[in-house]
Amino acid sequence: MEIKKDSSGALVFKGPLTVAHIESAHSQLEPLLDECIRETVLDLSMVDDIDISGLQLLYAIKKNIESEGVFRINTISPQVKEYVLLSGFEAILKEAT
Repeated sequence: MEIKKDSSGALVFKGPLTVAHIESAHSQLEPLLDECIRETVLDLSMVDDIDISGLQLLYAIKKNIESEGVFRINTISPQVKEYVLLSGFEAILKEAT
C-alpha cells in the first residue's frame, strides 16, 4: 500500500487496502492527514483489493475528519465499489461525484 498526496491535494491510495497492509497505511496516513486542514479528499481509483479492515480505516478517517472539516471520496475503483456495496457500507462511505 502506498499513499501520496497529488497536485490537487487528494490522498491517492495505491495497492491493496487489506488487513495485511493496514498498519503501513495508517503510518503513512498520519502525517498526510495532519496536512489536510479543512477538506480531505481520497482517491481510491488505484486500490486493487479491500477488506473489512480497509473499510474500517476509511470510516475512521471519515469520522475523524467530519468532526472538523469535509471528507470526500473523489474516485473509487470497481473492486472497492463492489466490496462497499456488498458490505453495506455505501450509506457510510458515499462517493462524491
